[in-house]
Amino acid sequence: MNTALKMRYHRELPKEYKLNQITISKSHNKYFVSLSITYENKALLMSKENLNINKAIGIDLNINDIALSNQSLIPTNSKNFNVAKYSKIFQRLQRKQSRRLLKSKKEKTKLSVNFKKTQQRINKIYEKSANIKSDYYHKITSKLSNEFDLIVVENLQVKNMTKRAKLKNVKAKSGLNKSILDTSFYQFSKMLEYKLTHNGKFFVKVNPQYTSKTCSVCGNVKDDLTLKDRKYICEKCGNTIHRDINASLNILERGLKSFGLGISLEDYKLKAFRVS
Repeated sequence: MNTALKMRYHRELPKEYKLNQITISKSHNKYFVSLSITYENKALLMSKENLNINKAIGIDLNINDIALSNQSLIPTNSKNFNVAKYSKIFQRLQRKQSRRLLKSKKEKTKLSVNFKKTQQRINKIYEKSANIKSDYYHKITSKLSNEFDLIVVENLQVKNMTKRAKLKNVKAKSGLNKSILDTSFYQFSKMLEYKLTHNGKFFVKVNPQYTSKTCSVCGNVKDDLTLKDRKYICEKCGNTIHRDINASLNILERGLKSFGLGISLEDYKLKAFRVS
């Protein structure tokens, strides 16, 4: 076929690359061409010796916000991205599809043309929602990976976090599970990981246990802290801070300790501590 095809070019290919494989895929009546290439990456590899502690940051992932240890909060907008999926129109279409499937199985008949048209409509809504979220996460992770040399996150086990409640608070836990899945913690972490690795920088995962309940100043553990408490108030030293910012500071400290480095809160605020 010699006919010219219209296409959207994602980005320029690097110079002096070797083409390994071409993959053509189809998704919702759209075709995609992926190129697998090998090329020399000239990014400067970071090491423990040339790591600048001012360019290290801890991240606490939450449903509503992404908390950074530099005292800033980035909204996830997960509810806005998924509004279409939970609209009355979308739910009505899903119920209609369920009835058609049951009827088809019961009567042992083929699915109608209308079923396929409705399914395409549903798939379009899903695809648009996923694309908007993916684009937003790509922009955030690209900004963070360009700005920082070391990023530390929690090693979250999403599968365990979204287990069904057995007896108490079943409805509330179901809603929480849905929100966690909509926020896509794993997708965000994987984007950060491959971008930092590609640029020769550090990506570290740490144990998430007690990062929210531990005071980032004195290390006191507040066992009675609940999800409703948006401020962390330490009863021992009087430290008052946003609970997610407090968690991100603890995450950063654990990440630096895994490198054999230490940091005090005072050094971090003054930005005067450099590893050389």
